[in-house]
Amino acid sequence: MDCVLYGVGSPFVETVMDSLRRLEWAVRGGVQNVKSDYRPAQLDLIVSPDGIPAEWLELPAVLPLVTPGHRASLERDARANGFTAFATVIDPTAKVSSTATIGEGTVVTMAATISAAATLGRGACLNTGSIVGHHASLADYAATGPGAILCGYASLDRGAFVGAGAIVNPKVAIGANAVVASGSVVRRDVPEHTLVAGNPAVEIRETAGCNDVSVEGHEGSSA
Repeated sequence: MDCVLYGVGSPFVETVMDSLRRLEWAVRGGVQNVKSDYRPAQLDLIVSPDGIPAEWLELPAVLPLVTPGHRASLERDARANGFTAFATVIDPTAKVSSTATIGEGTVVTMAATISAAATLGRGACLNTGSIVGHHASLADYAATGPGAILCGYASLDRGAFVGAGAIVNPKVAIGANAVVASGSVVRRDVPEHTLVAGNPAVEIRETAGCNDVSVEGHEGSSA
């Protein structure tokens, strides 16, 4: 399948391109919609939003970022520039239950596991080696860092983020735009727009979202 990478300003694009190569998808090129000195070594054609070839608009866009707020912003920007379809990317090394549900535009990278009856919403991102337990859920644009674990019936609300190696215990709910710091163990529900850290995780401060960007906003501290 042919596709276009929309938003190539972050090194995470290399992880996504690895998945696309394993899937044997053809990447026509990339759109760089933000200022960045980063250019993927394996991507020959990169254009600005005002230079998108008309034929690219007939292809699905892939969103190669992790931060939930930036993923949501990228989708809005891509739609404003004429894209109407967003590819769901599932790395062939990932293990996905036949009873799992995965929304449009979601990216599942290398060696991730999605268990029975799990649900991933629109534009979610499951990073390398992450595990989603049975009946667990990620709402729209929710994301994980590498090796994060969501136990059975755990849930991430819209735009929530669980950092690398963190564990969300069974039936624990993480609120919208909340952030779980890397390595934390979450034993109780986390309110929306709250950063938690530690084992057991405790509230640290209020936050707009991962990298201080909410899924409703446009700007943040990093890509």
